[in-house]
Parts: sequence; C-alpha cells; structure tokens
Amino acid sequence: MQMNKSFNLLSLAALALSGFGVTSAMAQNPNYAPGDVVLFFQQFGGSNTIMANIGSGTTFRDATSNMVNITNIGGLLSNASTGFGANWFETSGLYWGAAGVRSTSTSTTAAAVNGDPNRTLYVSAGRLALGIEGTAGSGAWSLGANADMTTGASNIFTMNNRLETVSAISSLVEGTASSTIDEQNPFLGSNPGTAFGVFPGGVEGGFGAGSLGSFGGVSGVEGALDLYRILATTTASGTIAIGDNSDLRNGTYEGSFVIDNTGSVSYIVAAAAPEPTSAMLLGMTALIGGCVRRRKATV
Repeated sequence: MQMNKSFNLLSLAALALSGFGVTSAMAQNPNYAPGDVVLFFQQFGGSNTIMANIGSGTTFRDATSNMVNITNIGGLLSNASTGFGANWFETSGLYWGAAGVRSTSTSTTAAAVNGDPNRTLYVSAGRLALGIEGTAGSGAWSLGANADMTTGASNIFTMNNRLETVSAISSLVEGTASSTIDEQNPFLGSNPGTAFGVFPGGVEGGFGAGSLGSFGGVSGVEGALDLYRILATTTASGTIAIGDNSDLRNGTYEGSFVIDNTGSVSYIVAAAAPEPTSAMLLGMTALIGGCVRRRKATV
C-alpha cells in the first residue's frame, strides 16, 4: 500500500513539475477545479483526514463584503468513525488549514488567468487571536526564492488533486494511509511542522477548549485562519498586483476564514486601503505649491 502511495505521489509531482499542472482535459470531478481553495483537517495521532472545496481563490481575492456560511461541514467533522467526534471543535490536537493553486507551470510570461499568473498560491496561516476585523492576525508569508514557489505550488497541487482524482463531490474523507494531507503538512513533535515543503511552522490553526468569541458578525467562532495570496511573478500580462514588485513572493492578506461549532464556515474580507481624503489632497497640493514658491524665490 505504501509503495503504491509513494509511486502515485511521485507521478503527480512529476506531472506538476512538467508544467501540466492544470488538468482540465482530464477533469473527473465537476465539484473541483485547480485554483480552488481547499480546507483540510487532520488530528495529531489521528487516522482520519478531511478535505472540503470552498471555491475559487479569485472569489476570495475579489470579495468586497463578508461571506457568511459559505458551507457547512459539521456532519463530516462530527462523524464518530470517519471524522473527529461530536465535540471536534473542543479537540486539542485537531488542526485545519487552507490552500489552493491553479497551475504549477514555471512560465513567467504566460498571461494570467483571472488576474492570477502561474504558481499563484493561496495559503492560510493560523490566526493568533480574533483581533480586529479586516486586518491580519498572523505574520504574512514570504518565500525567498523562485524555487520555493515551484515547490509550494507542486505540493499544494498534489494534495488538492486528490479531490480531482478520487472524489466526485466537493469533499473527501480519507484515512492517513491514502491521504496526502498528513504528508504535505507533517507534525514536528505534536505541533505543525514545515507545510508543503516551504512554510515553516505550518499553515494550520488549532482547536481547543472554549470559543474564541465573535468576529465579522459570526458568533461562537471556534477556529480562525488568515488567507494570503503569494505571486511567483508580477510581470505576466493581466496580473492583478500592486505593481511595484513589493508583493513578489510576499503574501498579501486577503481575508480570514472562521468556523463555528456547527461546522459553518464564513469568510471575513480584508479591510480596503483607505483612500486619501479631500483635506489630505488639498494639504498635499498646498505643500507642493509652497515648495515651488520657495524654489522660485531662491532663483
């Protein structure tokens, strides 16, 4: 069993690295497409894993208002035999994360698709506290090299591709013997280790006793994840980016996923950057005008 699993993983990795990460021609599951963000759950020392597709990464990138109850996966999580039990949300050692990638191609000149160039990563970070709505509650991811983007994209694609090749619905429940969640998100001791080969400390958040409180209009929050978008290139035609390369391989905060004790998942959008007020613009104009007058006076 392990030999077959290793062979399949190597085959998928080779396919991804060859540049054919988008598999629309071989699509088997109408409820999943490369580029979708997948939630995943695993328990330290446990034997079950769960994946659930929650939609395209660009949907969350472009969201302008909170999205309440995107999906409810409480039935999957609470199943006594294939999930984590009725009180899953109080279970210490249970972790969840989110990840998505559309293409593993290393081309940096191919036109972006819906604003995302090849190897654009959508990946979570455990939110340290609920904090202020619309702002990140974790440190932004930063990948130092182009090779890290390739490794991350390949490994995320490999994990999420289980939905494409094994499931016919938007979720997948598997034992750890066949799941790739535990391999792409290993534990270091009893804590998350390096995820997808490039994210030290993991991309997951944990559950435990007690509720975190209310956030973004959602009460009884039990877990919270920040979502980051990481670009492998900012020069591909059609890329939605800041434009000054400050976001090249540096995560930009897009919003946060929260889950309550019923298993309802919601998305709380990042606050829009404040636009300059009229007063600020007038003040800047006056300041520039003053500088010009002083320069003329000294001529």
